[in-house]
Amino acid sequence: MPTIGTFKQTKTGYEGTIATLSMSHKVKFIANDNKKNEDSPDYFIKSGRSDFGVAWKATKDGDEPLDYIKVLLDGPMLPKPVNAALFDREGGADLVWSRPKKA
Repeated sequence: MPTIGTFKQTKTGYEGTIATLSMSHKVKFIANDNKKNEDSPDYFIKSGRSDFGVAWKATKDGDEPLDYIKVLLDGPMLPKPVNAALFDREGGADLVWSRPKKA
């Protein structure tokens, strides 16, 4: 799972940079304090004043449960939506993605 972003936690979410071979954007994860229902995103992802995606808190089940943030990035600069995950680590958080497996 390649890392495409590094972030630091803020009072309202996370901020950092998403960087790939074809783009680099400063990005903020802003907590959704007005969730309408359980399916509403926990975070809105913004690049400047533009919407760049949404994200939900999630937990990977197993012997050692792992909390992470499930991320969906989308925008006119992307050929299709990108699924990613934000994992907290000491001193920050890393955004990673994986290519979907072909059926």
